[in-house]
Amino acid sequence: MLKLDYTYCIDYDYDQKYDCESNGCDVEGICRCGVIVNQRIKNIDLSLITDEIYDELFPSNTKSQKRSNKLDQLFYGGEVVDKYCIYRILVINGACVPNNWSINIIGGYYGDEIGGVVMSDFMYDKICEQISKLKELNTLSEKIKYTLKLEYGFLIDDLSDCDFELVSIYKNHIDFKKLNQNHIKNVKMKDLIHYSTTNYILPRGVVRGTIDNYSIVDGYHRIIGSSDKIPFMVFKVKK
Repeated sequence: MLKLDYTYCIDYDYDQKYDCESNGCDVEGICRCGVIVNQRIKNIDLSLITDEIYDELFPSNTKSQKRSNKLDQLFYGGEVVDKYCIYRILVINGACVPNNWSINIIGGYYGDEIGGVVMSDFMYDKICEQISKLKELNTLSEKIKYTLKLEYGFLIDDLSDCDFELVSIYKNHIDFKKLNQNHIKNVKMKDLIHYSTTNYILPRGVVRGTIDNYSIVDGYHRIIGSSDKIPFMVFKVKK
């Protein structure tokens, strides 16, 4: 089971109310009456949460665990592939939505304190179930197909029997003429900030075709949000 609390991956804020006179703080000389109100989540760092979940699932603090992780790297791509799939599972289940998290408040000696920022029970159960199944899969193709099925509910026909390979490409290798042009026009760059090169370093999606003529199968926003000058990783459909 994964942990519930990812406080240090989430930027939150709150206000405090005091009534020192009624609570005797002025007499004692120590304020113990602070009450937290208007607690809110400002930003959720899915990349940090992904890293923490990966470290929970694939620890590397023993020789046997390190050896197992190296074998995973050889067999299907290891860390980068698993982190990509974990990130997608988080997005699919709404982990980027503030309302799916709770800020717990606990009583302390000096008034209210933040006791943690935790996932909703429903989201937590779904993420645990799906990541557990992901970990049971042994090949790159199984993991990518599983993640695509979670996101879309099905696999398009030509992906059912294909394999995938992890490759590095540039943005100008994509033929954007094959995409829905109205969709491109409606994309707002402010919505892609979390997919900038500095914020997102995982593979950006799935493509098919050949270099300079790739078409996007999945990952439109992540690819659009990439730099024009820096290469990025994608999963290429391999027939």
